[in-house]
Amino acid sequence: MTGAGMTTLRGLPLLIVLALGAGCQRSEAPQDVNATATIRKARIFLIAIEDKGAAGPEVGCGDSAVPVEVEMPAPMPALWGSMESLLTAGKRYESQGFYNALANSPLRVQKIERSGATARIYLAGYMEIGGECDSPRVLSQLTETATQFKDVDKAEVFLDGKPLAELLSGKG
Repeated sequence: MTGAGMTTLRGLPLLIVLALGAGCQRSEAPQDVNATATIRKARIFLIAIEDKGAAGPEVGCGDSAVPVEVEMPAPMPALWGSMESLLTAGKRYESQGFYNALANSPLRVQKIERSGATARIYLAGYMEIGGECDSPRVLSQLTETATQFKDVDKAEVFLDGKPLAELLSGKG
């Protein structure tokens, strides 16, 4: 085989790897889709305790918000399905080293409103918070899960019609 032929063959595995990599990047990961797209797998954000932000955005008391992929029981709109998946995750991921500050709070999505790149998420139920570090963890889990989509830049979360941030701060 000539030198030119060898170059082509040597470059072939690299082209295959690049093509496979490009195919993987085009998968419909939640951050690559719109909030209204129908998906079967969702990403929810859980907490890596006291890792000082090593695994994701730093929140709480030196923790990280970490994305975890979950399978939904049926295809759903991405934002709604991700929020429902987060609220129903419970303590299922503790064995993987993740904490869910929402695990003891029986909440459900009541409605979601969109105004441009802002999502207003209305929850019903009540919250049980495990201490002062859980308030920022809860807010982070909800807002990170909501803002992972390319068309959502801001999330406002309400509990029984009241802004959750105010309720958790003790001002609401």
